[in-house]
Amino acid sequence: MLTNFRLWWQKPQLHVPGSEAKRVTWLELFYDLIFVVVISRLAHHLAAHPDLKTFTEFVLLFIPVWWIWLSIAYYNERFETFDLSFRAFTFLQMLSVAAIAATAEYGFSKTATGFALSYAFARAVITFMWWRAGRHNPQTRVVTDVYVRNFSLSIILWVIAAFVGGPVGLALKAAGLLIDLLTPLLTLRDQVTAFPAAARKLPERFGLFVIIVLGENLVGTVNGLADAGSVDLVTLVRFSLGFLLGFGLWWIYFDYIGRLEPDSHDRRKFALWSYLHLPLVIGITMMGAMVQHAIVPQGEGAELHSVEAGVRWLLAGGFALFYLACAGLEGTLEHGGTPLIAARTIVPLRIATAGAALLLPLLPVTLSWMVVGLILLHVLHAILGVRAWFSSGNVGRTDIH
Repeated sequence: MLTNFRLWWQKPQLHVPGSEAKRVTWLELFYDLIFVVVISRLAHHLAAHPDLKTFTEFVLLFIPVWWIWLSIAYYNERFETFDLSFRAFTFLQMLSVAAIAATAEYGFSKTATGFALSYAFARAVITFMWWRAGRHNPQTRVVTDVYVRNFSLSIILWVIAAFVGGPVGLALKAAGLLIDLLTPLLTLRDQVTAFPAAARKLPERFGLFVIIVLGENLVGTVNGLADAGSVDLVTLVRFSLGFLLGFGLWWIYFDYIGRLEPDSHDRRKFALWSYLHLPLVIGITMMGAMVQHAIVPQGEGAELHSVEAGVRWLLAGGFALFYLACAGLEGTLEHGGTPLIAARTIVPLRIATAGAALLLPLLPVTLSWMVVGLILLHVLHAILGVRAWFSSGNVGRTDIH
């Protein structure tokens, strides 16, 4: 058994150009399931309290959750192994994210300490993995050493913040998170030589994460129908509209963004592609949290009016955030030739769509009609995409979608 030690506990080896084709593993899919839980709990809390304060907390809690997922996705892209060590580290990551899920809803109040310590533990695991990778791959230390040094500082700040609390604790968490987010950008130039291989499966991993947050839209739609005291024709129509609104998000992302590879040869564009997915998935999750209110109004009288006002702005804001992120993502994609729709056409249209969505809450229409307006904006982009596709030379091809 000892002679076969390196078969079941392998050294992380850098994936080089020309290595095995991209393929998301069953372990990665299983790992993603824990994020279904934590995102669902964050969305549930926002749905229960659709106001500015809760929205701000939702965003500030969502970012570290997304960062944990992104960090593991990037590590796997470079150093994934198929042995017991990788399973052990994945288990520790899942354990920490499960603790984050249990403390996420009140991550700024009664469970703030648990959330901070859980995040610090998750970051400690991935930081150790980067250290271990650099130790066994000296050519990558120009990047991994920066990661280990800066991420360790962030972990210390989060641990201190867990026991300090108040404005000082919040400032320490913000500083730590800012260090986490900025550190990879400081190494972009060195990444070209340290990690010469292009992305193999990150586009698929990001697509799967988008599917996860789209699932939250389906959950919100189903919950809206389930919460209805009685199901009548109006409720069924609202349910169908809510479902169609979520389906449109899938249609637009995977027709325009998800079907294309990021420009991995330009590390700045590749980093921008990665970071722009954060506002995109936040926008989708916001809409998933709000859509159940569009099926069955919550509250009565003044309370109903207050809740609906928050729902309208959060629903429109999530929609606008999604389209603005899509507009930014256009400039980061590798089209491999002439794009179906020129960026100078589609980008301004997406920005205008976001602006139109933000005008809808100001109109004197019901929430249901506002959902109809958002769906019509979806339809505009869907029609343009379908027309461009059938006007191209891709019709009938089975190797491209």
